[in-house]
Amino acid sequence: METNNQLKIGVIGLGPVGATLITHLHEANAIVIGCDVDIKTIDRIKKKGITLKHKIEKHISGIELCHSVQELEMYDLDLAIVCVKTPALKKVIKHLYEINNDKMFVMCAQNGIDNELIAAAKFGEERTLRMVINFAGNMSDRSSVHVSFFNPPNYVAALLTPGEEMAQKFADLLNSVNLETVIPEDIQDYVWEKAILNAALSAVCAITRRTMKDVMDFKKTLELVEALIDESVRVADREGIELGKKFRRFCIRYLKNAGHHRPSMLTDIENGRRTEIDQLNGKIVQYGRKHYLPTPLNQSVTALVHMLEYSPD
Repeated sequence: METNNQLKIGVIGLGPVGATLITHLHEANAIVIGCDVDIKTIDRIKKKGITLKHKIEKHISGIELCHSVQELEMYDLDLAIVCVKTPALKKVIKHLYEINNDKMFVMCAQNGIDNELIAAAKFGEERTLRMVINFAGNMSDRSSVHVSFFNPPNYVAALLTPGEEMAQKFADLLNSVNLETVIPEDIQDYVWEKAILNAALSAVCAITRRTMKDVMDFKKTLELVEALIDESVRVADREGIELGKKFRRFCIRYLKNAGHHRPSMLTDIENGRRTEIDQLNGKIVQYGRKHYLPTPLNQSVTALVHMLEYSPD
């Protein structure tokens, strides 16, 4: 699994999440290789390195880079971290499986529910890990991330026992450079927690074209956010997810502290890209149907975001 005690880690997708992770992993002395299909992004990072600013201030340069998953085969990876948006997840996992070296672990590090099941279907649960990210940012340019907030800790876990050693080594790397990351008893509680936070606000921001602060400061949209949280919590409760008695209060406080952050769903709509709505509000609708619970608010915002995705404007 190791070469000279250094993990060889590929980070696929160099948006805000991937760029932030690769910066910290490089600082922690892992052998990291960045991968992104956008050639302009790769060229820019080769010239300028990666810069994190605002809530996290760091800069790195000189990392290995490639612009296709197939190119990662030459590095004989120990771990591949998938940081692309969920609409591209199946394609990335397919390409990763084509370079499968029978030792590589795969970690899903995107927003959404059940992402890890897509990886596990190819690599098996024994080589699949899941991460819940609690930092967020926007790209200032192709090589710079404006980190809007970090509400520690991040969470990481293996699906089965064979992956626990890798999860611990990964967490140790990030903790060694102050990106607090812990291994919880049941990561699904945190997957759903983060999904509900995103489902409550991201779609509303995308539909209204407003920042998180704009939505949280306006009484009527704040009431909508609160109602989306309540509807989603009812579904999570039926699914056996432990969120705690004060979860609603936690959500509102968390979302109000986000400031003028522009969630990725908003930037995706503005740039004509498919969003992660199906893995967020859409999944809550799906699980609601499983438990015969109506989810009209989540269903409504899912439909509206899909309409915006396919709008000719």
